[in-house]
Amino acid sequence: MQKMSGADLAYVLLELAGLQGKRIARIRKTADGIFLFKIGSEELLFQPGVRLHLTRQALAATDAPDGFVGFLRKNLEGKTAQEIKRVEGERIVEITTRSKERLVFELFRKGNLILVGEDGLVYACLQKDDAGGRLVARWEKYEHPKATPFAQKTPEKVAFCVQENEKGEPVSFSLDAAKGGKKFDSLCEALDYYYANQREDSGAQKAAAEKMEKLQQRLASQEEMLAQIERQRAEVKAAASEVSKDFDRLDGLLALVRKMKKQGASEEEINREIASYKARVKGAELEIEV
Repeated sequence: MQKMSGADLAYVLLELAGLQGKRIARIRKTADGIFLFKIGSEELLFQPGVRLHLTRQALAATDAPDGFVGFLRKNLEGKTAQEIKRVEGERIVEITTRSKERLVFELFRKGNLILVGEDGLVYACLQKDDAGGRLVARWEKYEHPKATPFAQKTPEKVAFCVQENEKGEPVSFSLDAAKGGKKFDSLCEALDYYYANQREDSGAQKAAAEKMEKLQQRLASQEEMLAQIERQRAEVKAAASEVSKDFDRLDGLLALVRKMKKQGASEEEINREIASYKARVKGAELEIEV
């Protein structure tokens, strides 16, 4: 089953703008772990690590919600979704209430759903997460993942399409009009149609998806490591450039100190002479202010 990309999320966010200023009326969860948020007259669907979009599907919620859903209901139902925004460059969307709580939808890796208080602390999270050098856990300060160099690709011509096989079954969705397929007026409608018509993955498909997920995580880790090496390389290069620029000045300074010492000048006399260099002699050492 295809997962939403950052580009997909950017377009969905435009379609969620109409939810701003509306009341969070009801929060539910289905037996297979899909969260449903009734905001105004619309229903927002969140499947951790997979998708976030408006839905018209009549999905049945569990009769007895778990403690996490109960906590979200207690703290969010009846409040106003004042702002809905995406974290730049990340597959993360945040809904901020008028009373400044934040409901954070994370779609990367296995996904997460986090309630952050006005004080920036995690009040509740679907799952504890300590990957990538950050800790997402109750009463910890919530932080976004470390930014990595990333260029989001958008097709030249955008259309909300679902590609189907010869049996008319949805096999993928795309923003690229060049790929063709069944067209929809909005991306949320296209996503709703695609996911509503997906069959349960076979064991082989699940294993392949898990393998791909691990490879993507490894790639992200390697990209972060490369970015860090590049930053260190730039710092060393800058430092070397500064030393190179000052080489002639330092060489002249050393020559002057050697000459004065040969002539029997005292340390005090030498220091007066080289004060303009922001340098001073201390015993056998020459100290220079960089």
